[in-house]
Amino acid sequence: MIRISSSTFLVLMICGAIDGGPSARADDVYLTRIKPLLRERCYSCHGALKQEAGLRLDTVDLMVQGGDAGPVVVSGSADESELLARVSTDDPFDRMPPEHEGELFTDEQVSLLRDWILAGAPAPPDEAPERDPAEHWAFQAIVRPPVPEVEGATNPIDAFIAWKHDDLGLVPQGEADRLLLLRRLSIDLIGLPPTLEEITEAQSDPSPEWYDRTVDRLLNDPRHGERWARHWMDIWRYSDWWGLGEQLRNSQPHIWHWRDWIVESLNADLPYDEMVRSMLAADELYPNDLDRLRASGFLARNYFLFNRHQWMDETVEHVSKAFLGLTTNCAKCHDHKYDPISQADYYRLRAFFEPYHVRLDVLPGEADLAHDGIPRAFDGLLEAPTYRFIRGEESNPDTSTPLSPNLPEVLRFKPLEIEPVDLPVEAWQPERRPWVAEAYRLAALETLKTAEDRLATARASFDASRQDDSGAAEASPGDPSTPDSASEEARLALLLAERNRDAAEAELRSVELRIGALQVSWERDNRAEAEGDEAAALAEQALASAREAARAEREAKAAQARLALAEAELRLARAAETDRDAAGKAVETARAALDEAIKATEEPGDQFTPLIGARWTPTRFLNSGQDDPTIAFPPQSTGRRKALGDWITDPRNPLTARVAVNHVWTRHFGTPLVPTVFDFGRNGQPPTHPDLLDWLAAELIDHDWSLKHLHRLIVQSAAYRRSSSMTDAEENLAIDPDNRFLWRRTPIRIESQVVRDTVLSLAGTLDPSLGGTPVPRADQDESSRRSLYFVHSNNERNLFLTMFDEALVKECYRRQQSIVPQQALALSNSRLVLDASPLISARIIEAITVKGHQADEDGAFLRLAFMMVLGSEPSPAEAAASLRAIDEWKNLSEESNQQNSGAFARDQLIWVLLNHNDFVTLR
Repeated sequence: MIRISSSTFLVLMICGAIDGGPSARADDVYLTRIKPLLRERCYSCHGALKQEAGLRLDTVDLMVQGGDAGPVVVSGSADESELLARVSTDDPFDRMPPEHEGELFTDEQVSLLRDWILAGAPAPPDEAPERDPAEHWAFQAIVRPPVPEVEGATNPIDAFIAWKHDDLGLVPQGEADRLLLLRRLSIDLIGLPPTLEEITEAQSDPSPEWYDRTVDRLLNDPRHGERWARHWMDIWRYSDWWGLGEQLRNSQPHIWHWRDWIVESLNADLPYDEMVRSMLAADELYPNDLDRLRASGFLARNYFLFNRHQWMDETVEHVSKAFLGLTTNCAKCHDHKYDPISQADYYRLRAFFEPYHVRLDVLPGEADLAHDGIPRAFDGLLEAPTYRFIRGEESNPDTSTPLSPNLPEVLRFKPLEIEPVDLPVEAWQPERRPWVAEAYRLAALETLKTAEDRLATARASFDASRQDDSGAAEASPGDPSTPDSASEEARLALLLAERNRDAAEAELRSVELRIGALQVSWERDNRAEAEGDEAAALAEQALASAREAARAEREAKAAQARLALAEAELRLARAAETDRDAAGKAVETARAALDEAIKATEEPGDQFTPLIGARWTPTRFLNSGQDDPTIAFPPQSTGRRKALGDWITDPRNPLTARVAVNHVWTRHFGTPLVPTVFDFGRNGQPPTHPDLLDWLAAELIDHDWSLKHLHRLIVQSAAYRRSSSMTDAEENLAIDPDNRFLWRRTPIRIESQVVRDTVLSLAGTLDPSLGGTPVPRADQDESSRRSLYFVHSNNERNLFLTMFDEALVKECYRRQQSIVPQQALALSNSRLVLDASPLISARIIEAITVKGHQADEDGAFLRLAFMMVLGSEPSPAEAAASLRAIDEWKNLSEESNQQNSGAFARDQLIWVLLNHNDFVTLR
């Protein structure tokens, strides 16, 4: 046998010495091996996007034509072909591609290129160069295409899809049965299965309008917002706070306010463009509206304590991916390899966000920001410069040229207009908000009430101890078990309670006087035009109020010091002999602190601690190890993020509506119109139905960006209502085996939250309450709240939800779908399912009793169980097998002397159905 090398084989193949003919083999080798290699490694600098040294490599003719230095490929001559020399040299200054631009050619790839050149550099005669990147479909304006005229298509969606079917010769499947449609709609729109009552109502309603009425009912259900909030929270990277002590990791405390805003906004059908603008710039649009300020949790969430540069990078990356479907992060280190986005463009996008920081705002009725508050964005450093990092290295900024906010040229459909925003005084002096003072006053009153209750309890205890002493026998004074010792401890406890009450009263007085002093000061500021005697009177009044407030604050601190001394004395009284020295020293320290506090009250001055209406959240830059200096709240915002939000949501933006439509479509149909959901750029995949995508995008814009209108349009289409069956579909499967053209319904694996929530809903134990603080990890096993409300962070994720492909915190534009043994084990053995099975069974029996089907209890139970758990009637074979199983379970139960064999058998059937594949599948 004669052996030949792969290179020799390639040359022989190209030259036609091996069967297949020269032209076919030439095209095949160049198009399948050479051209993809050049596209991956070279086109970013030598293609339609950019032509370094005047050279393009996207056709063989252009290689032969060459650039500024002449041809780079000479047919048949490896030695004269500069392209081969550049990819094979060991000199790092001459080697291509440059090390920081891409992966080097391997020896095998160099050999492949050499053999192709030696064979004459053959290529197809009609080879066309790359199109201008600006002509890419996603960068073109959205123009509503005409709806195809297709007989029988009443929904425009169906017309576009049927047009494709006619073109390909596909015959769509018919409509799914009513039970499947009801389950599909219910889980799709509210994330929960239909109830038995809703199933009965749908089956008993003969009118064709039942479907549309069901759609309207579900879209108006408050649970719709919860269902779709989780979808958008995936895309917008929702994360609860997690950290060590008070340190922050990837989010803010109380970020759940943003989650509740999303739920409420979706239920109210707040236009999508308004949602986007609010998330980017609520602080500039609605600076004093706490409800709307919750939206900027989108930016507050994107937080990284230890490296603000990473915070900025993630902000740019995910604003671009989530709203624009562009991978701008690829341009952090160098010009984008596929899209017309330069490295400078990346940093111009960063400049929109450079000034912003995060703070917590005081809520009405809650002065303690550790307990609650609104996390929101604000522009803190208005003049913060943005520099390009050379090769993306944070430690190597090019400080010679600061970059201003701007947009990639290919997307500059209008001039960028940035106008600074003058903020109302309450926005940058949030302590002026009326609810702030009231929150502090209420907190002080609550502290006083608690102190008075403790004092009453301590006084009663002291009185009881004195009565015990008066009737007690003579005892040793030093014995801690004797009544006089108990009386002394009670006396100290009473003293402690009195000091506590005194401190609370002093704190209340201090709060009230500080509020008064601030109000006098603000009144003086508001009347800045006052002159002469009036101005002097205002100034004197403000000074007097400030002195009174300062004295009250120092007296409150003295009262706290007296309380601390009383606590130290009580600890000394209770201390064991071995601990008395340490406790005695603590008393001396507390007494010294009290003396210092009393001294401070003698000359209090006129400076006092103002009320806090908001607190800045510290951050750090690259490895500084220290927090940056405290950021004040400026009276002006840059207006940069408002301008960016206006540009993103401008109807002329070619990306925003397309991206939103694609996300909604993906979650209704299981497969996206654009497969690369966060990359609509040139490296992404084109849409399967481009005209349908554009029509839906235009429809969304023209209907005021109403997401509910989009949902209604989609779920009312015949395409959505189609059966998922593949029966008698052999010809369709041969033409379109992956169902890219939607001739049937693609079954969808339901998400982790829906799996858990559905079990609880079927059992009747799901808590329907909306909103509020997240359920901590330790309490989740006992919780009956919707999974949406579980703490969700990178470090704290519910095990059951994670088992079923929970959303990733760092990036989740489309959830993964895995099939692993642990999922079956979780449904078989988890407390969730085992506890729910008898409850579901009992609810079905109750329904049977009400309907009077007891004569055929097992058959009626079986039918309702299938409809309730799986959303379908049992087939004759399924019914027969299930009834046999029920009989066997009854016999098994009787053999083990269980009291209610029927209940045991029914519970087992429910358990089996919860483990059925159709339970976790939306057909």
